[in-house]
Amino acid sequence: MSEWLRRQPRIHGLLPERPLPELTGLDRWVRASWLGARRWLAGVLPRERRLVARIGNRADDLMTATSGALALKLAETREGLRLRGLNEASIVDAFALVMVTSKRVLGMRHHPTQIRAGLALLRGRVAEMATGEGKSLAATLAAATAGLAGIPVHIVTVNDYLAERDAEEMGPLYRALGLSSAAIVHDLDDVQRRGVYASDVVYCSNKELVFDYLKDELLLDGRQDGSARQLYSLLTDAAQPRLRGLHYAIVDEADSVFIDEARTPLIISGRESMDATEAALLREALDVARSLRRDDDFEQDERRGLRLTPSGEARLRELTRPLGGLWRNAEYREGLAVQALTALHRFHRDRDYLIDAEEHVQIIDPHTGRIMPGRSWSQGLHQLVELKEGLPMSKPRETRAEISYQNFFRKYCALAGMTGTALEVRREFADIYGLQCEVIPLLRASRRRTICCEVLPDQAARTERVASFVRERSSQGQPVLVGTGTVATSEEISAALQRASIPHRVLNARQDREEAEIVATAGQAGAVTIATSMAGRGTDIKLNNAASDAGGLCVLITELQSASRVDRQLAGRAARQGDPGSIGWMLALDDAVAQRVGGRLRAAIGRIARLCGDKARFLWLRHCQQTIERLHYKQRMALVRSDTRRRRMLSFSQGRRLQGG
Repeated sequence: MSEWLRRQPRIHGLLPERPLPELTGLDRWVRASWLGARRWLAGVLPRERRLVARIGNRADDLMTATSGALALKLAETREGLRLRGLNEASIVDAFALVMVTSKRVLGMRHHPTQIRAGLALLRGRVAEMATGEGKSLAATLAAATAGLAGIPVHIVTVNDYLAERDAEEMGPLYRALGLSSAAIVHDLDDVQRRGVYASDVVYCSNKELVFDYLKDELLLDGRQDGSARQLYSLLTDAAQPRLRGLHYAIVDEADSVFIDEARTPLIISGRESMDATEAALLREALDVARSLRRDDDFEQDERRGLRLTPSGEARLRELTRPLGGLWRNAEYREGLAVQALTALHRFHRDRDYLIDAEEHVQIIDPHTGRIMPGRSWSQGLHQLVELKEGLPMSKPRETRAEISYQNFFRKYCALAGMTGTALEVRREFADIYGLQCEVIPLLRASRRRTICCEVLPDQAARTERVASFVRERSSQGQPVLVGTGTVATSEEISAALQRASIPHRVLNARQDREEAEIVATAGQAGAVTIATSMAGRGTDIKLNNAASDAGGLCVLITELQSASRVDRQLAGRAARQGDPGSIGWMLALDDAVAQRVGGRLRAAIGRIARLCGDKARFLWLRHCQQTIERLHYKQRMALVRSDTRRRRMLSFSQGRRLQGG
C-alpha cells in the first residue's frame, strides 16, 4: 500500500482503479503459496507484538498531552504521512493519535487486539475477529491513518443500517482528527452522493457502492481507464461521476461480501415491454412443466442443477408439438422448459422468496435471510415464479451494465477486509483477491460450551424436540437464540412454541425493519428469539446480569446453511467478549442441505445414516454441506472468468471505436 501511496501525486485528480489481472491456475497457486508462507512467518516472528506494544506505549505518552500539543502532533504526523508514506514510525504516531482522540471523544480506547487488527487492515489483509471484539472501532485505526495520508477510504458493509450506524458513531472521532466522514444510504440523490463520496471516509453498503460505480460507467460511456473516464467527463457535456476513484476499501463482513454474494453479478437494468405472445409462451411453459415427472422426465441436484432426461426431452417434444411456433426449435423448447421447471421445483416460497403485502415477489438473500429489494431473476424466471403463485406478471428487465463483486473489488488500488469467519475461505481470498487472512487473538478467553449435538429422523421430530429444549432452558432464565435456515422453518418452530405457550419473538425477512429492537432484547433473562442467519451479522446480543448468571446466551442451530461459515457466525453470538454462553445443534436428517445434494449413491448413504448414531448423522450432513460449498466455489470462479472476458471484449470494442472515430 505504501508503494501505491508514493504514486498518489501523479494520479491526483483522476479516477484511479487497478486494471483487472488475468486469473490463471499457475498465478493462483503461486499467490496462494506466497501468502501462506507470509502467514506462517507472521505467526513465528515477534515483530508484530513489539509493534503493538510500541503503539500502546506511544498512546500512553500522549494521554496527558494538552489539546494544543495534540493538535501540533497531529499536524506533524499528517505532513509526515503525506511526504514519506506509511512507514513504521508514521504508523506508530498515527495509531497512537487515533487511540488518544478516541478515548477523549468517544470514551473508548482501542485494546491491543484491535491495534493488531488495524495493522492487518492497513497492510491489505483480511482480519478474522470474533464477534464482539470491536471490528468497527478497529477499522478506525486504518481508515483514519489512510485519511490523514490523503487516501480516500470506503468502509463497506452489508446494509444501509450498519453503514449509517457506524458513520454516526465514529463521526466525532474523524472530525476531531480533521477528517470528514459520511454515509451513503439508499434515499440520497446524485448531488448528495457526490458530496458524500468527496468525504475522507465514506461508509456505504456493498450494493449502493457497486450500483453507483455502474451508473458512473454508463455516464462515462463505459470507459475503463481512470484518466480516460475523468477526461471524458471534463471534455463532454456528461455530468460529473459520483465516485472519485477506487482508492482504498475496508470491507466489513468480508466473507459475506466477497464470497456469499459473489455468485451473481450486479446488474443495472431497465424495464422491457412484454407483448401478449411472450406472456402466452411463459404460461404454456408452466403448463407443460407441470406435466413433466421428476426422475422420469427430469432430474435435479445441487451439483448439476435441473436437467431433462432423454425420455423427458422426447416427452417434451410430444407435449409441445400442438403448440407450434417457437416450440419447434429444440434449443428454445428445452431451455424454456428448464426455466419453468426451475420456477416450480428449485425456488420455494418462504425460503427463496416471499410475497409482500402488495403481492410482489421479493427475493430472499440465502446467506443473510434479508429481502433484496429491487432484485429480480432474469430470462423470464421471475415472471414464471409470479405465474406459479397466481400473481400478475411484471415486465422483464434489460441489462444495461453489470459487474461481478470479484472484479469490482479487485479494481481497488488497496483492499482489506474484516469478518468473524475467514479461515474457511482463505484459499478463495488468496485466489481471487490476493488477500492474506490473519486471525486476531481473543481479548479474553472464550467461555463457550457445546451442550448438545442431536440429529432427529425428520423435521417434525426436530421441531418438537426444539420446543421442549427451549422450554427447559428459558424456564431456568437462560436466553435462547434459535437459528434457522429459512423463513418457513422459523415460522414452523414459532408455531410449535405458540402451541407450547412459550413467549418468543421471530426475526426473519418479514420482520427485518424490527431487527435492531429484537436483537436488543434477545439477551434478556429467559428471552426466546427465533431467527434466520440475519441475526448473525453486524449486531451484538448483549446480556443483562440475570442472563449471565443463568449461563449466558444459548444458540441452538436447527438447520445447516449452505456455508459452514454462516453457522459459525451464528454460533459467535454466544459467549462474546468473555461472557458465558453455549451452543447446541439440533438438526433433522432430512435437512435442506441433504435434500439439495441429489444422486442415488448419496440417497443410499442417507438411508444408511438413519440407522447410525447422532455423530455419524451429523458427519453425513456436514459432508452434504461441504459438497454444496465446493460447488458454489466453482460457480464463483466461473462467474469471475466470464465477467473478465466480457469486460475485456467491451474494452477492446471501445478502443476500436475510438481509433476509427
